[in-house]
Amino acid sequence: MVKQSARPQGMSAVRRTWATTGVMLLLSVWCAPLSAQTPPVGTPPTDTARLAAPGAAAGMSADPLRGNPSTMSSLGSQARTMQDGFERNHRMGLRFYNGGADAFCEVPLGRICYWNNNGDVPPPAERNDAKIEREQLLDLLAQAQSADPKDDWVSGMRVRYAIESEQRDVAIKAARQCQGTLWWCQALEGLALHHANQHLDASAAFTRALASMPAAQRCTWTDLTWWLDPSTHAAYKTTPCADRSAENLRVLRLAQPLWMLPANDIQNELYARRTMSRVHSLARIPYDLQWGDDLLESQIRYGWPTAWSVQNGGVADPRPPSVIGHEPTPSYDFMAVVEAIANPLSATPGDWEPRRQKARMRYAPRYATGFGALPYQFARFLRGDTTVVAGGYRLMRELEMGRAPYTAALTLDAFDGRDPMQARRDSAQANGALLLPLAKPALASLEVLAPVGKRAARVRTVLTPLPAGTRLSEYLLLQRGDVSATPMLERNALQAYGSNEIEGGTSFGIYWEMYRQASPGQPLQISLRATRLGAGFLQKLGSSVGLSKTVTPVSIKYNDNGRPDGGPGRSLNINFPQVPAGDYRFTLVVSGAGLTDSTTQVIRVRGAK
Repeated sequence: MVKQSARPQGMSAVRRTWATTGVMLLLSVWCAPLSAQTPPVGTPPTDTARLAAPGAAAGMSADPLRGNPSTMSSLGSQARTMQDGFERNHRMGLRFYNGGADAFCEVPLGRICYWNNNGDVPPPAERNDAKIEREQLLDLLAQAQSADPKDDWVSGMRVRYAIESEQRDVAIKAARQCQGTLWWCQALEGLALHHANQHLDASAAFTRALASMPAAQRCTWTDLTWWLDPSTHAAYKTTPCADRSAENLRVLRLAQPLWMLPANDIQNELYARRTMSRVHSLARIPYDLQWGDDLLESQIRYGWPTAWSVQNGGVADPRPPSVIGHEPTPSYDFMAVVEAIANPLSATPGDWEPRRQKARMRYAPRYATGFGALPYQFARFLRGDTTVVAGGYRLMRELEMGRAPYTAALTLDAFDGRDPMQARRDSAQANGALLLPLAKPALASLEVLAPVGKRAARVRTVLTPLPAGTRLSEYLLLQRGDVSATPMLERNALQAYGSNEIEGGTSFGIYWEMYRQASPGQPLQISLRATRLGAGFLQKLGSSVGLSKTVTPVSIKYNDNGRPDGGPGRSLNINFPQVPAGDYRFTLVVSGAGLTDSTTQVIRVRGAK
């Protein structure tokens, strides 16, 4: 959130404010005119020069997108006057906001300061008269665009205010009616389509816009410095702009919230922020601040405000109330850590920290207002020379995914230039597993999206194929064991338990495969054993003499005489007793003919007494 101080220009003051529901909260530091400031080292170049206050002659002549007063239509001129008046009235009529009293400055940005407070109360509702005036402005902008579709300023403002009023179809129509500067019209279309969650079309529009704009501007728009960890800035800046494509593609691929989507929405969001910031630089916005690099950086990193309010410092503060801009919430930091960006095939689930403090960027996807960590289980099986991965998921109550239907997807990306592989299931159940072949190490992304509840959950980690000659697969937990004589992976994946977390005192099944033959004449010995991790010496001693089920709650042994059809699949139902919560090592051992193989996973018992 951006908070602006009402101090006269030329005076210096720092004013601490309260938090808001906006993903970002910016503290105003009112200082000398922005044109006198020097950007921090490593700051990406801006695509426009610093602009004077809206309506100033210098700004009109410096920025071609503002239009030329001598050639613009009378309706275009009226629209500019009406826009200026609307924002003045909007500013004067903003409601007071009294959210969060314990926020602190997280990231200083020139005159302003940012901090995140996703969990605060929502901003106050906009006044009805402002909504009515915006509709009147939109009507005039539509007339002005019809009179002169080459007026870049009018096209940009019509898209902006249609988005503000959540008229997505109007925004798309306005962008497509633009006949002015080619790259500008294409960028406006990308902005409108992105806001409408039309990811593929938005990506195509932004691709056309980048191809149409001057090379220097394209270099600025594709610069990721503001999103990257400062430790990487020097190396990133030494790479010529024309040679950054591969690195940008990798960074944005790793930052993409959901790989199940048909296009990279976070890349679209970057260009949408560039476009909306350019629109905001053309005319008055509710802040009493001239547009500058600090406002630009705040919008590129954390998004543009979608609601506004005012706030003062209390009865003892003589200064006028300050304007607050509220960004969409909740929002998340989707950037991977530096090590994962450098080597995606070393990534672990902990390499993404959506709620990271002092985030370089945050993003609130419009298709999912909440993101959670997905409970999961990966198990690998052999099919000839190929490994098949079963990615199991389970929608725990804590995720608050809402009611079905759900969309589940498992994607494997080897980052080798080839298209990723994906298994997708629409109308998916709340738990299950998806299957994909794995020929080489790949980063796996297991995801579930709940369109009704507008929630999403995911996990990402690297998977490698099973070694050649593997005789025993890993095992997959099931809701119940397969009692048929011919258990099959494909059938059991549909009723996978979906994670390695269970409740004590429940039963579940497991499925595994053995790639060696067993028969009544040459049976294989099967052993399953669960052992509590972190148990004390006396507990282990009691377990060794059969006195402690809390340390070894499961211990099963039997002979396997083989399947009638010789198939590799096996399944068993396990009754797990009521035991203390904690981690238990669950080991499956297959032995016979002088060979012993085992596979182990850690099962977490939760909620047990």
